[in-house]
Amino acid sequence: MLWKILMIVLILFQSISFAEIGSLNAINNAIGIGYIKAGTSEVGSISWNPDFKLGAWALGVNCNFPLGNNKPEGYESIVFRYAEYNDGQKGLRYGVLDNLTWGKGLLMKNYSSRTAGSIIQSNEQTALKGFINADRIGVQALSTWSHIFALRFTEKINPMFTLGQSFITDSDGTSVKQTNGTVLTSPSVTGYAIDASVPLPLNFEGYAEAAQLVNHGSGITFGLNWAMDILVFSAALDAGYRSIDNKFVPGYFNTDYETNPISLTSYEATGKSKDGYIAELKLLAANLLKFNALYECYNGSNASLNADAETEYDKIKTTLYYKQPNFQDFRSLSFEQGAILGGSVGYKVNPNTMLVTNFKKAYDPVLGRVVETQFYEVKIIF
Repeated sequence: MLWKILMIVLILFQSISFAEIGSLNAINNAIGIGYIKAGTSEVGSISWNPDFKLGAWALGVNCNFPLGNNKPEGYESIVFRYAEYNDGQKGLRYGVLDNLTWGKGLLMKNYSSRTAGSIIQSNEQTALKGFINADRIGVQALSTWSHIFALRFTEKINPMFTLGQSFITDSDGTSVKQTNGTVLTSPSVTGYAIDASVPLPLNFEGYAEAAQLVNHGSGITFGLNWAMDILVFSAALDAGYRSIDNKFVPGYFNTDYETNPISLTSYEATGKSKDGYIAELKLLAANLLKFNALYECYNGSNASLNADAETEYDKIKTTLYYKQPNFQDFRSLSFEQGAILGGSVGYKVNPNTMLVTNFKKAYDPVLGRVVETQFYEVKIIF
């Protein structure tokens, strides 16, 4: 029955001309009809994703209308994707945060405010982030629904030296449901860091950062950044060495902090310092390819590998993301231990209509089990 409805929608809108489609993950000003399956929950859904912009002000909303009662966890009728003011010198944004890194990533690396494993966005995943840039001084602030509060200050001392300071605290920690039904509660934690960078010849940059988790040790990192930008192609590489004691977790506030945080108690139990290295590669080729990969390896523990890619060719646009915190090889994927695999495929039927398939497999800390989520949708852009 659902696919019959989809075909009718396609026929009705086949001859209407709309604006070109933008991002596959957030196709804006669109009406869609689709089908969502998350674990044992499944429901049809009609959605509208309008964006409003006036000068420096902007607002994005998801309006969802379920076609049934068996709604997945986190499905909400009205979701504020973002509300924002940004004039270039100062800004304030309320919305979901992804891939937020402060300094050189020793304290906060690719933090995400998403608090569930599915692809469904909810209001509880949002956060408030603001910034002010004034001459040589920059200030950033952050507050989330999960009670993380953070501040960062940067100062360009002179053209050859930039200094940054970060402070982050989680006032009540996190609670994650385990596969056996028990709830693992991580304690409140506070951390601070200081970082410095200097430009070098041939587009290189040297950097160093020191950070501490209060009552949980400290660490330092130093390394090199390199970047290249030639017409439609750009690349960036970061390689660094980290020296950390047995109680400090590098990049503790990371992608998995809200859904699968590292247990500080278990981490400290090894009683060994965990020196190691980190390497990150970013590639961009016009609108055809976007690729990011991050590899970390520390003494006494398995390596971790994160990667995501986005491609667009002719009528097809795809995204793929992959995370493996206990990387041994590509066959050692364990979703119970925090691995994530997901992506989306979009096919542009005509300039105003796109068929979209989204999928994700990840551990859900709310349900205490691995959940596979699929979302099939027809997007009508106007």
